[in-house]
Amino acid sequence: MDLALSFFLRLMLGHMIGDFVLQPYWLVLAKRKGWPGLIIHVGVVTFITAILAWNTLPIWWVWMIVLFLGHLFIDQFRTFVFTDNSKGKGLLLLILDQIAHLILIILIAWVATGWTPADLQLLWTPTALNQYRLMAYLIGLATVIGVAPVLEAEVSVAVLATQGTEIKQTVAINTLDRVLGGVERTVATLLLLLGYGLFTPLVFLPRLALMIYQGQAMTNRTTMITKVATSFATAIIVGLVLYNIPMPLIFLSS
Repeated sequence: MDLALSFFLRLMLGHMIGDFVLQPYWLVLAKRKGWPGLIIHVGVVTFITAILAWNTLPIWWVWMIVLFLGHLFIDQFRTFVFTDNSKGKGLLLLILDQIAHLILIILIAWVATGWTPADLQLLWTPTALNQYRLMAYLIGLATVIGVAPVLEAEVSVAVLATQGTEIKQTVAINTLDRVLGGVERTVATLLLLLGYGLFTPLVFLPRLALMIYQGQAMTNRTTMITKVATSFATAIIVGLVLYNIPMPLIFLSS
């Protein structure tokens, strides 16, 4: 077993679940208000990651402490320093924030196991363990379910800013829209992986039709188009990344 790759994938999956899938709107707002919200959020991320990384290394718990402190250090900048979301800065800050977290994960995996980006090549080989492939696909699933709604919101705000409409507060994501978007992106990605990519655009029509029915085409056509385009692009990118990774056998263990 490639311990380095396994540990890195567990760190990544824990981050994707804790930082996006398990971060409801109330917690996003709590983070912006100060330390209590920040500590709860970082605690959730660390707890999920700790479950995944449990006993993978002799001193795995030490790296969970490092992860907690590192994640807290990164996120406090968004709460206390970079608070200006005007002119679409939220999208840029989101990207920079995730780059910082990725660097933290890479550093922890490198120091703890000697992991390097070259280890990812194993995922594209037929001999890759099923658990590695499963974690890679779960990271992709977390992306289309958890990351994409945040991207939709931030990209929409950034596009509106270029048109002179400023939205400075944290944007709430409608629950129904989040669920429908997650379903459409998951199905679209699956179609792409199964070789039915030509049918992928059709998957995005139901939510688009619902938004038109709800009057969004009349009230804010720019946001509607931006959300659908962002959703489509996210599904395509995730599908292309996973395409050359052999599909995992979910009910079998390696």
